[in-house]
Amino acid sequence: MREEDGRTYERPRGQAWGNDAQRAVLHAIAEDVARRSDHRVVAIEVVRSDGHLEFVAIAGDESARDKMLGQASPLELGHILELGVEMEGWRHIAGDRLDEITRAWLDAYGHRPDVPPSELPDGWHPDDQMVRLLSNEDGELRALLYLDEPLSGRRPTTETARTINAESGVLFDAIISIVERELYGEQVRMVVQARRAFETVRPGLPFDELVRELSRALTSAMDVATVDVVAASSVVEGLEDGRDEVAALMQRQWERRGHVVVERQRTWSMQEGAIVTPPALTRLLDTHDLESGLLVPIGAGDEYLATMALGRASGAPRWISSEIHAATMVAADVGRLLLEARLMERERALNAEMRATNEHRRDMVVTLAHELRNPVSVIWSHLELMQHDAPTDIARESLDAMDRAARRVEDMIDALMALAAVSDPDRAVIRASVDLSATVRDSDEFLAQVAERGGVDLVTSAADGVVVLGEEAALQRMVANLFSNAVKYTPAGGRVSVTLEVDDGEAVLTCSDTGIGISEADLPHVFTPFFRSGDPAARDRPGTGLGLSILERVVRAHDGSVDVTSEVGAGTTFVVRLPVAPGDARAEPGAG
Repeated sequence: MREEDGRTYERPRGQAWGNDAQRAVLHAIAEDVARRSDHRVVAIEVVRSDGHLEFVAIAGDESARDKMLGQASPLELGHILELGVEMEGWRHIAGDRLDEITRAWLDAYGHRPDVPPSELPDGWHPDDQMVRLLSNEDGELRALLYLDEPLSGRRPTTETARTINAESGVLFDAIISIVERELYGEQVRMVVQARRAFETVRPGLPFDELVRELSRALTSAMDVATVDVVAASSVVEGLEDGRDEVAALMQRQWERRGHVVVERQRTWSMQEGAIVTPPALTRLLDTHDLESGLLVPIGAGDEYLATMALGRASGAPRWISSEIHAATMVAADVGRLLLEARLMERERALNAEMRATNEHRRDMVVTLAHELRNPVSVIWSHLELMQHDAPTDIARESLDAMDRAARRVEDMIDALMALAAVSDPDRAVIRASVDLSATVRDSDEFLAQVAERGGVDLVTSAADGVVVLGEEAALQRMVANLFSNAVKYTPAGGRVSVTLEVDDGEAVLTCSDTGIGISEADLPHVFTPFFRSGDPAARDRPGTGLGLSILERVVRAHDGSVDVTSEVGAGTTFVVRLPVAPGDARAEPGAG
């Protein structure tokens, strides 16, 4: 840290770019540029993914190399753009144009060669700079190329800049290419390895178990000593006292989409300057015998969920920008997996709550049905006794009314028991081959007299030998409910048409009537238990509001579907689809 002219300069973390081989190539390029451009000193400064500049190659000046190589500085281009004179893509900054603030900046982050000024006309001054900004095809800055101490001893001209470009232009592209390869190559390698590791993690794990499995998989895949995915609520060994402090730090980094590099003396982040490493993080390194760590926050939206913590042992290299960038991409993948696990856990909890509610409701229905059976039995017994005593006509009318009411209650009890049975997902169902054709014909025969008494024309056409797998009693109730519902809501003079056929591997049972119809508002609720329409014409028909609920649940339990269309005053059509039994070799449809 340095303070001059009232300004404080703090050098960012150094040596975070590339590996030795890449640096060696760039050093060779710097030497080649020096030879081609007739300059004694050439330096290359690259842009790191953390937003800082770092000197990675310096040719021709040992003292500058010892001082500057691997050192970093903030990405500040103001003095270059404001003070430099443009020459064929280069910027020449004359030393006599520098103000005190800029000199202080260059003293903190640059190097002034220990050479006397040239005595030639337009001679080169030790404070002069010749800089070229190297950007890719998308205009993204990738590196800065510096020329110093021209062999001619003179300041550049447009003509000399043009000559340098002709001799060294191909090397500018080479520098950009190397920087971009480092940025993406190592990053891709790490990301690919991490994503392969994800494939070894079992799907559908609970959140906490998924966190442990991800830590195991990533540790084996990435070139680090440890990888831990730590949930925001977890207690970490060695971090008990500083848990709140670190949680606040990672929450802040998630909001800024940043990261934290933890070293023994200093802790760095992309959006903030270096700070003295908090004692809590130093204890964390000691507890796990690590030299440094990289902490990347994981979250969704504004919610911070976890931290991906990568640790390096003593003697391992420092974290470079491509590794940091790759780690942020891996953390994003981990975040998606954790979010899916969190959503799955919430879905499981919701399903468990719904199952508990359904079980409670089913238990209440069964209890109610059982409780109703006893008083109904008593009513039946007394009715039979009273009917033996040759009641008067007035008394007989009352007895008949009581008989009808008792039968209606008994029908409701049967419907409640049936609804409870078909709604029980844990009920053992023994499936067998059921001749649906015969079931349809039986229901037709059973309800034909009811339809005739009501003045309803019941017409049934069922293909022969349509067989499905299922529970025979439940399917019989389903078909009977379909028939009786249509007959009940069709006025005298109307018609009920029932057909059974096979279409594309499905048994299709269609029941159409010319009855009172169902309003558009009521249509979504017809399968809801106990639902009764507000239409007075529908209210006049007696019923429990359970028949269609039972029908729909039986169909669903048999892997089928039921659709309903209706128009008030014109009638209703129900279409039930059930998968036919394997091997069903039904021939052409025939009338029933």
